[in-house]
Formats: sequence, C-alpha cells, structure tokens
Amino acid sequence: MHDNWRIGLVIMAAATLAGCSAGPLDDDPFAPWTGPDAHLQSLKQRLTPQVGPVADHETVEAEPLDIATESSPDALVELALQRNPDIRAAKQRVARLAERVPQARSLDDPMFQVAPFGEMAETAAGQVGLMTGVSQKLPTPGKLQTRGRIAAQETAAAVQQLQSVALTVIADVRAAWWSHYFTTRAIEVTEANRDLVAQFRDNAEARLRAGTAVQQDVLRASVELSNLDNELLTLHQRKTTAIAMINQLIDRPVTAPLPDPQVVELAQIDLQLDQLLQLAARENPEIRQVHERIEANRQRVKLAQLNRWPDLTLSANYSAVEDEGLSPVADGADQWWFGFGFNLPVWTAKLDAAEREARRGVLESLATLNSAHNRVAFRVQDALVRVQTQQRLVILFRDVIVPQARQAVDASLSGYRAGKLEFLTLIDNWRKMLNFQLMYHQSLAQLEKDFAELQRAVGQDVQRQSESADAPVPPQAGDHRPVQENSP
Repeated sequence: MHDNWRIGLVIMAAATLAGCSAGPLDDDPFAPWTGPDAHLQSLKQRLTPQVGPVADHETVEAEPLDIATESSPDALVELALQRNPDIRAAKQRVARLAERVPQARSLDDPMFQVAPFGEMAETAAGQVGLMTGVSQKLPTPGKLQTRGRIAAQETAAAVQQLQSVALTVIADVRAAWWSHYFTTRAIEVTEANRDLVAQFRDNAEARLRAGTAVQQDVLRASVELSNLDNELLTLHQRKTTAIAMINQLIDRPVTAPLPDPQVVELAQIDLQLDQLLQLAARENPEIRQVHERIEANRQRVKLAQLNRWPDLTLSANYSAVEDEGLSPVADGADQWWFGFGFNLPVWTAKLDAAEREARRGVLESLATLNSAHNRVAFRVQDALVRVQTQQRLVILFRDVIVPQARQAVDASLSGYRAGKLEFLTLIDNWRKMLNFQLMYHQSLAQLEKDFAELQRAVGQDVQRQSESADAPVPPQAGDHRPVQENSP
C-alpha cells in the first residue's frame, strides 16, 4: 500500500476539524447558508440601545450604597435602573436568548467516518485496507436564516419584556417614594397638631382652675393626645415600610436609612387622552412584545414552508488500497470519490400540520395584540382619570377646604375662650382640620402615584405642564402648621 493513504487521512481529518471550528458567520464556502442577514443586523441596531450594557460576570450582591443627602424620585429611579436585581436578571435573559441566534444559524457538524478493519473489498488494484469519508448537510437555502430570525425575534420579545420590568420598577420606586413623602408630611402634621392639642388642654386646665370649664374638657383633650400618639406610631410604621420598599428596589439593606423628602408643591398636569393612547400604542412594551412575537410566528410559517424542500448532503470519500492482492495487476492505487444525497420530505401530513400550527400561532398573536391594545387603552384612560380627579382634589383641599377648616378652628378657639362655645365643638373642628390637612398631602402623593402608573401604561416618561412659578399661591394653603395659640 502506498503512503498516500496516510496523507489522505490527514487531509480528511483536517477538513473535518476546520469545518467544526469555523464560526457560523465566517466568510467560508457555506456563506449562502450562513452569511450575514440584513434583517438580523437591522434588528440588532434597533434593540441594542434599549438593552444597554450587560455584564458578563455580575456579583450576587451589589456594592453598598450610602444616600446621605435628600434624594428625589428621579435620582432613586436612576439607582434602581442600575442596581435592581429584576432588571439585571431581565438583561441577562436577553443576553442568554441572543446566544441562540448563532446556534440557530449554524450548520450541523460535519460527519467524519473511518473503517480501519473488517472484510474489505478486493479490487483489481488490490485489497482495500482503509475506508474514510466526510460529509456535510446543507439545509435548503433560507432555512438557517429563518431559524436565526425566529431566535432573534424571541430575543426582541425579551427586550420588550425587559422594558416592562424596568417600567414596573420605575413606577414602584416612585410610588414608594411618594408613600415615604406622605408619611413624612403626615408625621409632621400630626406632631404639630399634637402640640396644638396640648395647648388646648393647658387652656382647659387654666379655665378649670378659674371655674369657667369642666373636667370633661381636660379629659377629652388628654384622650385626643393619646389618640394622636397612637396615630404617630402607625405613621412611623408606614414610613419604615416605605423606606424598606425603596431600599429593596435599589438593592440596599432594608434597614438602611433614607433622608426625609422636602416639601413639594403641586405641579399641574394637562394631558390629552387621544395623544396618550397614540403614544401608548407606539411605545408600550407589552404591545411591542406582541408585535415581535407576531413576526416570529410569521417566520415560523416561512420555516414550515421551507421544510417541504429537501436538504442536500455532500460527501467526500477515500479508500486506501494495499499494494498486494489477488489480481496480477494489483498496483495499490488508492480510490477517492465525491457524492451527494438528500432527504425526501414525502410525509406531507406532518408537514401540513407543522404549517397549520405556525399559521395558528400568527392568528393567536394577532388576537393577543388586540387584547393588549384594549388592556393598555383601559389602563391609560383609567390612570388619566385618576390623575385628573386627584389633581382637582389637591387644588380643592389647598385652596378651599383647608383654609376654611383653619378659619373654623380659629373661630371655635375664639368662641371657647369667650365661653360662648363648648370644648367639644372646638375639638371636633380641630379634628376635621387635621383630617383635611392629611387628606391634602395624601391626595398630592396619590396624584403622583397615579401619574407614575400613567407613565407605566404609556410606556415611557410623559411630559407634564407644571404650575407657573409666577402664579400666586394662597398663603398657608395646605400648610401643616397649626393655628397659633395665644395666651388665655
């Protein structure tokens, strides 16, 4: 046998290993099957800005974060977008699904076969000593690209899911911050009013000593003080809960402190429903995610149609022949040949069912899209109505109810000092004023929570029309400071 068989074997093995190591997007002879896809490139350019950088190695726990100064909700939102574990997990899911694209677009591994021993054929050139071969399956042109597009569309859907997670976290951070804001203002209002009631009690005790009041007035004031202490305990608990929620969302220890927010004035909102609905239909990630799935299912229909075409398999074979044999003309000339084959997609029932399944997937996604549009439209309309209602309440409390309640307390206090009004009437009017002051701050916080939910439903931050800085603001409107008590 000539030494050529060793050379042929080495060439076969080298060709096989080269095929295995080549990347799926390399410039190689199989470029018509695995070459660049303009659809994938366009999709990548569109989605990359939405994902942002994704770390290859992330620690389980984020670095400690100290917030020593007053933080706005927007600053906390930025921290949450960087540190929130749910967002980081969603980013890793996008990166994980993106790795399926080159897998889907890659050719199957080539097959290398060798038969080193056995009952080999006897030819005129001599006894066959070794048979080898390498083959490569080449799917119908378009199959690999379509599989890659399906994987890419699933990645695109995951990107929109990432956007949904981010919007949820943003809305939760803002809602938690406004809960923190309300409880802080409520504690201030309640503590200030507790000082006022203590002054009421001192006034009642002075009048009791003078014989112009009864013991019941002092006892009622003491009961109100105890009730305010109970309310303060509840407010402090709610404040602790709000801070813990914020810390959870920005990946801090739940017991980490947060600075108290400063007093915020009403910034009016003037939005049109039709414009919001149009913006939501274009930007809401829930709707965009369904659009990506529709395109993925359309690509599945195309793949089901391509599966009706046979796949080609090319092969190269080599046989090493011994120098000696039964034939008198045996010369040990080695043999080599090329071949091809293809599968026969003749079982049409399976192929028809696969295509019907893909088409029903498109119909399912279209119905889901209609449902998503309806659901998002409801959320936008509902959130906008709640924003408008809360804004009216804030203005009503600020400009009308709280000032009137303050005037009623002033009048009741003057009447009580003059002995023309009972202490219970003074306490009743004071309690109403306290409740209205709390309701003002609660309505303001709820307005901002509803506005955050509106932005979440739309799918992006929405500009608001702030109240003009030159507009006159009624003095002490919604102010939590109590009525000034004069000496009896």
